Amino acid sequence: MNLRAVLWLQSRVMLLLAVFMLVPAGVAWLFDETRDAYTFCLSAGIVAAVAGLVGWRNRGSITTPEGRPDFFRREGLAAVGLSWLVAAVVGALPYLLTGAIPAPTDAFFESASGFTTTGSTILSGDQLAALGKGVAFWRSFTHWLGGIGIVLVFVVLFPTGGRSLFRSEVPGIAREAVQQRVRDSARGLARIYVGLTVVEVLVLMWAGLDLYEASIHAFGTIATGGFSNHPESVAYFASWIVEAILVLFMFLAGINFAVYDTMLRQGLRRGLSAVVKSSEIRVYTGMIVGATLLMAGVLWFWGGSNGHSGDQFATVAGLPDYSSLTLCLRDSMFAAVSVQTSTGYGTADFNQWPELCRFVLMFLAFVGACAGSTGGGLKVVRFLIVAKVAVRGVLAFSRPRAIHNVRVDGVTLDERTVSSVTGYFGLWVLVMLGGTAALSAFGMDLTSALTGTLACLNNIGPGLEVLGPASHFGDVPVLGKLLLSILMILGRLEFYALVVLVLPRFWRS
Repeated sequence: MNLRAVLWLQSRVMLLLAVFMLVPAGVAWLFDETRDAYTFCLSAGIVAAVAGLVGWRNRGSITTPEGRPDFFRREGLAAVGLSWLVAAVVGALPYLLTGAIPAPTDAFFESASGFTTTGSTILSGDQLAALGKGVAFWRSFTHWLGGIGIVLVFVVLFPTGGRSLFRSEVPGIAREAVQQRVRDSARGLARIYVGLTVVEVLVLMWAGLDLYEASIHAFGTIATGGFSNHPESVAYFASWIVEAILVLFMFLAGINFAVYDTMLRQGLRRGLSAVVKSSEIRVYTGMIVGATLLMAGVLWFWGGSNGHSGDQFATVAGLPDYSSLTLCLRDSMFAAVSVQTSTGYGTADFNQWPELCRFVLMFLAFVGACAGSTGGGLKVVRFLIVAKVAVRGVLAFSRPRAIHNVRVDGVTLDERTVSSVTGYFGLWVLVMLGGTAALSAFGMDLTSALTGTLACLNNIGPGLEVLGPASHFGDVPVLGKLLLSILMILGRLEFYALVVLVLPRFWRS
């Protein structure tokens, strides 16, 4: 293991973050928040100084004295796993120095939630409303940086060792698009990501949002993060047009980015053909449509006698008037897309919906978005494979001599791939059980513990009960916050790049 090369790469990541901190500094200055602007500059200076020291101490380590690369898959995995931990620690610094989040554990949680595009928060509604413009911008900007992947940005700028890093960064990167010419693929994906963000900002401004709010919500949408600068989340705008725009872009962000890469490289027709042929995208779309119709029907049958809460989150004292089928469809579609894509924006407090609706949403949170998207969750294609493996097991029991292959989009999967997916699913179940047990031991009720673990591990954001969309994670014990922060990073890296860091064999030569 070339540990010096891994540390040198961390210094580059820190240096990039220091540069990015100047953006919210500029935002704070534009809104006359001089103290916060200076604090962001101070944070950037501290991070840059540490990055410079670490980089200088480990300079020249990424290649051998003969000039050959000394950075391979093992170093790539270590660099990726550590980079997200480093980002979470570095990203917490502005919260601490500005005083927005004075507790180190809370600041780390908020930073990890931002970079992993989870969207869970320790801030109450009053605390969120009191945030300065620059701090609120940084909070959402970490979503955007996490969505594109710090490692992806790094690969574009620093090609040496890029292939090992790039293949280790699984979430948000389409493997189909990176088989050849890593830097070109990275730049193509970055252009797609930035392009979608710019288009959404412009469309939201057309819908009536100013540049600041449009940027914050575009960051949260394209990155499928979910941070808003309003305690009421998207419900604050009380606009079906804004909701429709966000639904569209959340849906697009949950699709494999390789599709967009195909459209750019081979034309719109080839791209649309890939969409039609993809069983993952068909199932993804079908799940959203089916969940929307089911929940709307349940809400319509159930509602109508709970009062009306027109432009803000539902509270115990006032639920929306769900005797309106239009409102049922509107809230159900937004919730289904937001949860399935792991964005976490809200227009209604689904924590108070009927149990069947809550179950449907948790199932969507379990499955998640498409592979190769910025969304979290198990991923639709993995869910498909696990389901087909289960069916194969039943068929093998009834017809033991027959050969039952697992096929996706007409391609027969080899047993190594099937084993990898089922192994991942088994690991996911074990971590879910462990996280739920730990939170329960900290005094949390079972539903909150289970859905809180699911929300953080699958990078969803809100859970149920005391961790519902109208609540926050601020009352979770300190050890619980640290555990959930690690679960966010585990989910963002899809386990392996972080799990291998604790294996002694991984570090041996």
